[in-house]
This record gives sequence, structure tokens and C-alpha cells, in this order.
Amino acid sequence: MTPARPFLVASLMVLLPSLAWPQDMSAEFRLAAAPNNISGCIRADPQFTRVHVFTLKGGQAEVRASGGIDTKLKLTRPNVYETDYQLGQLHLHLVADLAATPPSLTVTEKNLGCKWMGVKK
Repeated sequence: MTPARPFLVASLMVLLPSLAWPQDMSAEFRLAAAPNNISGCIRADPQFTRVHVFTLKGGQAEVRASGGIDTKLKLTRPNVYETDYQLGQLHLHLVADLAATPPSLTVTEKNLGCKWMGVKK
């Protein structure tokens, strides 16, 4: 056995569990507007300042809210899911950071700079 082989086997044993699909889960987030949002953002508050449900099932992530948001997210880093989403005239970027303590959901509007943030309930 070459000296590199035990290292390779040990490395695989450490990495394989992290390559598996994350466990199915669901989390609720209540978003709040950033205090420096401009008036154009404040008009959109009813869509965002309510409960948003993040669901991860079979490796597929999505966010739903009664304000009209229903979108799928992609894994961008371990336990971090992101997507871009169009809601009316708003160009939104959603980030669900399950690696944060506590897990968080952030929605930013690309053109106006609006931001809504929430942590897992």
C-alpha cells in the first residue's frame, strides 16, 4: 500500500457524509424591513412582512409566502440557497442561509436597494 492511499481513504471517509443531500426540512421566517428602506420599498412591505416558509425536500429548496412569492432556490454554498425572482416591478434576490446562527432569510431588491430580513421562528 502506498503512503498516499491511507490519506486518500481517510479523506473520502470525511468528505462522503458532506456530499449527501441535506435532510428534508421546513422553516418559517417572519421578515422585517430594513430601517433605511426608501418609500418605494415601504409600499412593498405587505408582500414581505409576513411569514415566509422555506422548504427543503429531496434536495430541492423553495420559498413560499402568501404575498405572492413562490420560487425555487439553488444551493450556492453548503446550507446557503439563493435565487433571483421577479415580483411585479421588483427584481428580487433571495438568500436562505441555513448555516447562520440562527438561520436567516434575506430578500433584497436589486434596483432600489430595499431589504427585508428575518430569522427562523
